[in-house]
Amino acid sequence: MKKTHKILQKIFSARRSTAQVALASVGLLLGMLLLLFSLQLYLQINRMLHPSQAKPEYLVLSKKINWSNTFLMSNAAFNKEEVADLKAQAFVGELGEFTANQFQVAAFLTGKVNFSSELFFESVPEQFLDISPSDWGWSEGSDFLPIILSQDLLNLYNFGFALSKGFPQISAGSIGMITIKVRIMGPQGQRIMNARIVGFTERISSILVPQQFMEWANKNIGEAKPIPPSRVILKVKNPSSPELAGYLKAKDYQINQDRLNASQAASVVQVIMSVVGIVGLLFIGLAFVIFTMNFRVILAESKHEIQLLLQLGYTAAMISGHLLRYFAKLIAGVSVISWVLLYVGYYFTAAFLSDKGLEVSQGIEPIVWVVALGLVFLMFLLNVSFLRNILRKYA
Repeated sequence: MKKTHKILQKIFSARRSTAQVALASVGLLLGMLLLLFSLQLYLQINRMLHPSQAKPEYLVLSKKINWSNTFLMSNAAFNKEEVADLKAQAFVGELGEFTANQFQVAAFLTGKVNFSSELFFESVPEQFLDISPSDWGWSEGSDFLPIILSQDLLNLYNFGFALSKGFPQISAGSIGMITIKVRIMGPQGQRIMNARIVGFTERISSILVPQQFMEWANKNIGEAKPIPPSRVILKVKNPSSPELAGYLKAKDYQINQDRLNASQAASVVQVIMSVVGIVGLLFIGLAFVIFTMNFRVILAESKHEIQLLLQLGYTAAMISGHLLRYFAKLIAGVSVISWVLLYVGYYFTAAFLSDKGLEVSQGIEPIVWVVALGLVFLMFLLNVSFLRNILRKYA
């Protein structure tokens, strides 16, 4: 057997093109690496865009302001049909409407510190709030009005308005200890109430009051007429889903732009990874063609020797087995190197994405290993079929 192996090796090695084999090996290495790496990232990004289990998030949705809102004084509000259409979307879990004040609001302090300012109020259903203060709520007849303030507004005061005016900066704890007077005025009268900030919200940029108070004040102090909401709040499973981004773009609605940017960027990366995967397949196909052409040349140039060997008692299986063992060792070596590079490359990529706040798994997806082994097995089977067909002609 060893003697047979040496004879076959001597015959075929003399006619083997080292340059072609090296070129095909590099092409196969690059192809497998590009294909598997792109598949791994594609699966990870797809999992981020369509998480199977994710905490719901809340998005504040509004319409874009255009020239008609500016010059014709029209309101960029949602009508009943638009609200119903939003509720019917699969990516929307719940929808809450913002209710705006239909009366004037003025806040003031008296005593050592004289302060007065016009304000606005909004309200949303309680289930859409991200905090639950113990003294939140209101009932008719109460003179105390709890207020939830946006953390952004407090930051604007402390780091913008207060510094420019020489006013003292106020902490979240100290501002909650201050009781202010609030005057509400409308076509049906006015009322003065004590108010206090009972919490700060990171979710909604507004000055929020209880829904019960807003409904009562609009009816008994304000204009008491139905006004469509200018903003709505959505409870969604995945704010970065392409379906949500596509719907908002089609309807010309807007949310925080970073949410849309995340979805659009992830979709672009998926397309890029698909293109990279296709390029990898082309590399693999080209490498396989080079291997095939190399074997064809070897067999063509060794035609007389092969026929002689067959007449001496060698079988086609022995001859093809020698070439297949050489091919199998070559494929195995290239595959192992590509898998090691894949694991190392993805390890550093995952660490980089984690530093940027994108959580991806550290391990390689099982389907990637299945595809890798499937490619190796497929190339081996194709070569077996190719060699047998050629040797059958020489027999």
